Amino acid sequence: MPEPDLLKTGIKGLDEVLFGGVPRGNIILVAGTAGTGKTTLGVEFVYRGAREFNEPGVIVLFEVAPDKLIRDAAFFGWDLRELERDGRLKLVFTTRQLFQQELRRADSPLVAEAAEIGARRIFVDGLVRLSEPDGGDPREAFHFLAEGLHRENLTAMLALESTFSDTAAARAPEEFVADTILRLSIEPVQRAVLRSLEVVKSRGHEYALGRHSFRIVNGLGLEVYRRVQAPRGVLREGGAAFDPASRVATGIPGLDEVVNGGYFVASTTLVVGISGAGKSVMALQFIAEGARRGERALMITLDEPPAQVLRNAHSIGIDLQSAIDKGLVHLWYEPPQEIEIDRHFAQMETLVEHFKPERAVIDSLSTYGSSLGAAERSFRDFFHAIVALMKEHQVTAVYNHENPEMLGMSSMMGEFKVSSLVDNIILMNWIELGDTFRHALTVAKMRAMPTSRTTHECEIVNGQGMQVRSRPVKALPMVPFAAYLGLISRAPERRTPQAVPEVP
Repeated sequence: MPEPDLLKTGIKGLDEVLFGGVPRGNIILVAGTAGTGKTTLGVEFVYRGAREFNEPGVIVLFEVAPDKLIRDAAFFGWDLRELERDGRLKLVFTTRQLFQQELRRADSPLVAEAAEIGARRIFVDGLVRLSEPDGGDPREAFHFLAEGLHRENLTAMLALESTFSDTAAARAPEEFVADTILRLSIEPVQRAVLRSLEVVKSRGHEYALGRHSFRIVNGLGLEVYRRVQAPRGVLREGGAAFDPASRVATGIPGLDEVVNGGYFVASTTLVVGISGAGKSVMALQFIAEGARRGERALMITLDEPPAQVLRNAHSIGIDLQSAIDKGLVHLWYEPPQEIEIDRHFAQMETLVEHFKPERAVIDSLSTYGSSLGAAERSFRDFFHAIVALMKEHQVTAVYNHENPEMLGMSSMMGEFKVSSLVDNIILMNWIELGDTFRHALTVAKMRAMPTSRTTHECEIVNGQGMQVRSRPVKALPMVPFAAYLGLISRAPERRTPQAVPEVP
């Protein structure tokens, strides 16, 4: 089967969503309400073609004067006047009726000017639903327009004005004639807004379904972020912790012995506990141990800014700044307010691909949960995407998660049920003895390794960090289950000796 001749839009992230671009010669309809970014998308489509792919273009305007468009484009770093002087761009200011008539004539001035610069792309801004002079079918009018553009061998992008916020109500006859449809929208999220782009259809090739986030960035233009849930490919989905021999040291004295010498390479470890139980301290020691061994480590923090993380590290004797200066540690802080999850994940992918860490820590998952809202599926999809990313690049990752239960736990992850996605689970808690709370650690799960679910006492010492104490604990006598009542209710009570049946 022949490969399609795809035209790259040049817009950051959009060609990935389109799996390489759109088939050359397609009529691309960009639909959306006012302010969704249709004009910016179309102008960048022509600009990138002329600047980066040596494909001259034409921009047709009906309401926005060329001087104003040139001024606005300059905010994104696009010099349209320079392209005009070089004969790579033609700006046409006309009326809709005249434009429609021009494309029906083989000898029209517009067609001649496009041919003169060798135009391969055209953007028509502010198109409204067309109609025949005699009041005929609008679909037929658009069909004539599409034929005219195709005859001139142009890949056209047409911005269709819509006054409907409801996408179902906004369906136009033009949508049935166009080859590719991009629908832009602005969605309210609590008191913020989120821009999204959806490829409704695109004839002749495959593309990523669903709504993808995008931003309009001064000095750059559009940035499209593929939705987190979209599959990334065979390598990503098939990534696994496959090395059965190598271990990654935790950096916490006494813990390696408890977890069979360390974590498997590329494994996923979840550290769960109430605030103050020592999760962040353990994370810093894990990162510092990697730096000590010359292994690159990535630390992603949403709860504490870098200066505070550096201070915390210093208090337990870790010179994190030195490791950062040597290029062994990358500390990335992303404020959690109004976090755009598709964009955030795209940045994370870029970091992992370019920095190539061998260890990673995310502090903490519970903050992501607050940002994503109470939708269990959204959180699980996002976490699944992170796990797959780290396993593809063979990164040994530790994720902190705050469990609000203070003494004891009825659920390790609360409403976010992702325990099945991780390899190891370490529970951090407080034990109340007398008038003192003492730190406790229990290994609840270690996939593919033997697990002792003994609770160990820990302590955090200024200048030293956390250590798991190795003091021997007197073994409890092995009493059979038959000696207890209420085992399933997790409130066991010893039977009286005379009521305990004999065990054969």
